[in-house]
Amino acid sequence: MGGDGRDTRRSQAPAGGAAAKRAACVAVAVVLVAAAWLGPTPEGLTEAGKMSLALMVAGIFLWVTEPVPVAISGLVMMVLMPVFDVLEFNGGVWSGFISSVIFFILASFGITAALLKTKIPTKIVFALMRLTKGNARATVGAFMVSAAVLSFFISDLPCTALFAGIAVSSILKIEGCEPGKSNLGRALMIGITYASVVGGQSIPSGSAMNIMAMNVLAANTGIEISFLDWTAICMPIALVLLAACWLSVTLVFRPEPISAATMACIEEKGRAVGRLETLDWKVLGIMGVTFALWIASNWTGWDATAIAVLCLVLFFLPGLDVLTWREYTASVSWSIVLLIGCVQSLSGGVKEQGAASWLFGSTVGKLAVSGGAVVGATAALLPLLRLVIPVGPAFIAICLIPLASLSTAFGVSPVVFTVIVAVNASTTFLMGVDSNNMLSFRYGYWKMTDFFKAGVLPTLAMVALHATVLAPLVAAVGY
Repeated sequence: MGGDGRDTRRSQAPAGGAAAKRAACVAVAVVLVAAAWLGPTPEGLTEAGKMSLALMVAGIFLWVTEPVPVAISGLVMMVLMPVFDVLEFNGGVWSGFISSVIFFILASFGITAALLKTKIPTKIVFALMRLTKGNARATVGAFMVSAAVLSFFISDLPCTALFAGIAVSSILKIEGCEPGKSNLGRALMIGITYASVVGGQSIPSGSAMNIMAMNVLAANTGIEISFLDWTAICMPIALVLLAACWLSVTLVFRPEPISAATMACIEEKGRAVGRLETLDWKVLGIMGVTFALWIASNWTGWDATAIAVLCLVLFFLPGLDVLTWREYTASVSWSIVLLIGCVQSLSGGVKEQGAASWLFGSTVGKLAVSGGAVVGATAALLPLLRLVIPVGPAFIAICLIPLASLSTAFGVSPVVFTVIVAVNASTTFLMGVDSNNMLSFRYGYWKMTDFFKAGVLPTLAMVALHATVLAPLVAAVGY
């Protein structure tokens, strides 16, 4: 699950120059809003519509520069909407904050915490490692497959952190790979980072951005994508993309061979993990039931979020006792929850005032181009836009609402744009300075230029797949 937001815990308030920079960023946001308020209103846009866009732009600026925690700046932008007549508090601002996305995310934190308590991730890695027989490229692939599979169910950040830690302790330190110089270290750490986000694209539960995008689509067009349909559309693309990521990191860096002594040590560590215990089987059983219910929802019509909440409840039942309340609350990132709620409320104001449709209609909407050209342009431009708007929820709000609203004018299913936006909201193969990517960067095995070089091929592959294969897959599923 990925690109969901930023954790902005601060141990203490910065002083001196840092405080001045933070104040300057806040001042810029104030100027942006004031300039819009005092400036002329473009033709075809209402005053309230203009201010809804201004608040969104100011919010994005604050989320990128982060002078205050992202959740706080989101709350400020949200409560300013009634001041500029964008939405009323009751029936607008507060109701826009809450949706099924919030509850799905809350459940997903519990699923993540439960899986991380088990031996399952470690068992997957060592089982695949035994098959590689010391081949360095195959070892990188084993870690990437493990991270991608686990990322079906847990968020990208803990997935990257977990497998990066396993890679360092089980291979890189034993092999004596020097940070910043070892190609095996570069390939492994970047490969794990890529695999975590690619796995999260595959099924709805893999990323909060998937669920948020599906919710935005339903709210704006009435189209609801089932769990199985999303998987049928996105899984084939993710598999090809994962292969492209593996090919890129192993060709760009060409990892050095792994010694027989290291492989013997890995075998010993794998045996030391031992058999799965009662807790592991409980989690596997609950996750098996949950996944089966998600798949069955394609025919039963059961709500995917309700199934996720049921899974969370099962973790606490007497006799199961997978999680304690303290463990669960410690796993919840309230910054992400609040940010997504705030962005939902803000995007509701943008939609209510028709500002998103105006923005798209006054630009791309005026072009006499085919639907295929629009899809291709969107697939190519959004990875670049993601470098400018690195906050997933804001990226979805600013991109998906206009694309979904006007997609029928180009003869394109809005589901196509939903997938492109959701994937890019959680994924960047080019920018190392991203919350998920920094979790492997901190070990020092790769530099920002390394990340960019390795990311060119996966980015081109993602653009090509979205521009050519995605629309036929969406049509084949029936949207």
